[in-house]
Amino acid sequence: MHIGQSVAIITDAGNPIGKAVALHFASLGATLALVDNNEIELKKTLQSCQKISESSAAFYIKYYDEPSINTLFQQVRERFGAINILLNTWTGTEIPHLLSPTSISDFNNTMQKSAASFFIFGKIAAEFMQHQPHQSVIVNLALSHENHQPHTPTTSKTVVSGLTQNWANELADFNIRVGGIVPINLQDKPNDQQGIVNVPMQDEIARNVEYIVRNDSFSGRMIESEMGV
Repeated sequence: MHIGQSVAIITDAGNPIGKAVALHFASLGATLALVDNNEIELKKTLQSCQKISESSAAFYIKYYDEPSINTLFQQVRERFGAINILLNTWTGTEIPHLLSPTSISDFNNTMQKSAASFFIFGKIAAEFMQHQPHQSVIVNLALSHENHQPHTPTTSKTVVSGLTQNWANELADFNIRVGGIVPINLQDKPNDQQGIVNVPMQDEIARNVEYIVRNDSFSGRMIESEMGV
């Protein structure tokens, strides 16, 4: 896919990694629809992107529910004429232990806050993309507060990997590719020194998003972005 001729929706564009991807794609000439529920950080990302390219717009979304997300996609398509790329960010936490006193309520909260919005973004993106004559790409990004555990199959990695493969199989006939990225930490760092938002990590993820988008044969697979390099 030619990134310079694409319209990309970047979710969680106000966080450091979303911002890094947005800046990288702005430098490649993409038209950007920046999305976040943090209006202040979203504006900062927009200002930074507009210093590189004027083909960017911010879409503040207060609630990550189905009506709000559907309206967002309609607005993006009306403004830019197409939706070619979605960076879909999972920012969930680990599923609670079964014997935890609050395990059921904690599980429900995790599914409602993290899994639901992630799934809704993917579903609505696919509904819009399936009617386009050209190839489209969904890139699922797994982030969580537990990424300091190297080589551990966290909830984020497990859920995002499974959904990425399932969606890729389901959407192949509609010319929609689905790939995923999960960070891994090669260094043994304490919890308060996680490298998840350091600059090398941001750049690594941005380059991997670019690779997935450019590689027309990449679908149904995950890339592990290494934090300790």
